[in-house]
Amino acid sequence: YHSSIMATTVKKMTTTAMTSSSFLDRPIPGLNITTAIALWLVVTTVFPVYYRATQTMQTTRMTWLGISLLGFNNLNILIAVCEIGLGKYITNIQDHYRHLQKTYKQEDRWQAAISYLTLPLSLRTLFDLSVWCQMWSTYSLWDPSYSNRESFGFFIDVGNGYSTILPCILWDFVILFPNSLFQNDNRNNRPYTVLVGMIGACMYWQVLYGTIIYFLSFVFNKRYVGKPVVEISAFVGFTNGIWFVFPILGLYASYQLLVQGNGDAVINIFGV
Repeated sequence: YHSSIMATTVKKMTTTAMTSSSFLDRPIPGLNITTAIALWLVVTTVFPVYYRATQTMQTTRMTWLGISLLGFNNLNILIAVCEIGLGKYITNIQDHYRHLQKTYKQEDRWQAAISYLTLPLSLRTLFDLSVWCQMWSTYSLWDPSYSNRESFGFFIDVGNGYSTILPCILWDFVILFPNSLFQNDNRNNRPYTVLVGMIGACMYWQVLYGTIIYFLSFVFNKRYVGKPVVEISAFVGFTNGIWFVFPILGLYASYQLLVQGNGDAVINIFGV
């Protein structure tokens, strides 16, 4: 009798575990790498901006500079997590890169990128960093340095991953809640404003400098040879260009904070 009860209990537990596993592994309709990135930006950027626009009672609204930097910072946070994964899963990335080389001919590299961007995600794989890190093995089809732990591209990205998340969060907070820097409506809190400006200047310059050196390294080593201009422009130029354009905007905002050094600068740059 007791054996029968134990057997029944074990069977129920096994069935429950299998059902739970099946639920976690079942692809979510419409959710892939591209839509997951878009969803992240909507949740972290669009919703907060909309909330600020509808809830704030002031006449001043967020500036386009503030919104642009907020969106860039949140995208950078997501990619920074993947850059940390680049260092953690470099061996897996190298193996997957070799697999992609065997699977796709040179003229079919773009199909590998499309396959990654449209990769279906389940609840389990959505939070599996090793799955997201397939971006590096795929990108290695255009630049093999990202599957080489001794390259500049590998180290600059892993370094950016660990060093830029907290500054981005700080700037997001200041952009969304600029009045939080001030107490009792005192907008002459120069130390806080200057500190934010210094952190921003360091972070955005680091990202910009790394991007410039990476572009120079890519060209100097002629990694573009044998690859169509369209592919290089899209998969190398555009994707890395984001980390060239927006850091310049960030440096401009940092400069204004440092020069003006008061709360009015924060309000003028980011709005309320």
